[in-house]
Amino acid sequence: MATGRKLTPFVIARQNMRRRPFRTFCLMGLVALLACVLSAGSLLTFGLRSGLRSISDRLGADLMLVPRGYEQSTEGALLRGEPSTFYLDGALAAALAETDGLVRVSPQLFIATLDSDHCAFPVQLIGYDPGTDFVIAPWLARALPGGPADGEIVIGHSVSARVGEELLFFSQKYRVAGQLERTGMGFDTSVFMNMGTARATLEEYVYYTGAEIPDRARAVSTLTADVDAARTTPQEVARKIRDVYRNEGVGVILTQAMIGGISDSLNAFLTVVAALVAVLWLLAAGVLMLMFSVTLHERRREFGLYRALGATRGRLVRIVLTESSLLSLAGACAGVALLCLLLFPFQPLIARSVAAPYLQPSAAAAAALLGASLLLSFLTGPLASARAAASIGRVAAHAAVRGGE
Repeated sequence: MATGRKLTPFVIARQNMRRRPFRTFCLMGLVALLACVLSAGSLLTFGLRSGLRSISDRLGADLMLVPRGYEQSTEGALLRGEPSTFYLDGALAAALAETDGLVRVSPQLFIATLDSDHCAFPVQLIGYDPGTDFVIAPWLARALPGGPADGEIVIGHSVSARVGEELLFFSQKYRVAGQLERTGMGFDTSVFMNMGTARATLEEYVYYTGAEIPDRARAVSTLTADVDAARTTPQEVARKIRDVYRNEGVGVILTQAMIGGISDSLNAFLTVVAALVAVLWLLAAGVLMLMFSVTLHERRREFGLYRALGATRGRLVRIVLTESSLLSLAGACAGVALLCLLLFPFQPLIARSVAAPYLQPSAAAAAALLGASLLLSFLTGPLASARAAASIGRVAAHAAVRGGE
């Protein structure tokens, strides 16, 4: 006589799932939704916090001196790579550099390229002085020790070009000498050159746009500055500059205040995200608990028959927990897989769309975050079914049979 397959808790649970495909699909879908949201929330949180740390590491100056009214444009260029063109008069910049309390000052020159046949693509060009710079040069040296020579450029991580290629800006071609690692800032879509190359490019910009920029040989867009911490504070120097140059159109950006403002907004946003994820998790757990309780009540006759055939309470509990674990595992895997299909191919677009610094997690970090989200989503099903499973396990065989009749 042929022997049948041994009815283990795993086999029974799988058969129950197959007999009720609609219920199985609904429970799996709920867990998949939870896993998808948990994964998205954790990746977004990690990327935003990493972007904020990147800003803090790379904006090492205490102050940035810019034309008044262009503070937001400067932040947009640095944080989001929004092309901007604005200038401080050269004589004014020289006077600002001599402000008492400043220990080191370095100029930067911003040039916005054009969306035309004269430029490869619209991008923010940033010229810096390798001899005095203390903000860009240290981490730019990782991509190109010594910095770019005349006629050379270093491109951000997201700029579509390769080292050794030439890019056209206005009427000149510039050789790509290096490419930066990802920063999560506007630097990812910016192009860097030394100050000599930048001033030559500025002449081309004036020629093609007709812009009127007096004293082009000395004009700068921003001055990055550090203060003498032993004598004063950035706030005191900023107040002094605003008072002395009240009528000169000088704006002052306190970098730590800017980072602090971004941090406060980011923390508020992430608090809302965490609250929504927590509410969804509680809602999913509650719905799963209710559905397991209802379905197990409907199956009292089935479990009563198992008891009549000799199944122990522990075996019934294992059957229910195995079924809920299989449902949760399948749903969690489906949710994480769906997120990967929707998220990772569009990471660059997401990074550009987020109105805040965003640094894509590394493969190892992403795997760890997805694994944690999968585990938490998987545990939701067994935890939600535990009470119902314990309850059905305590039902006596004859009571279960009568209850199902």
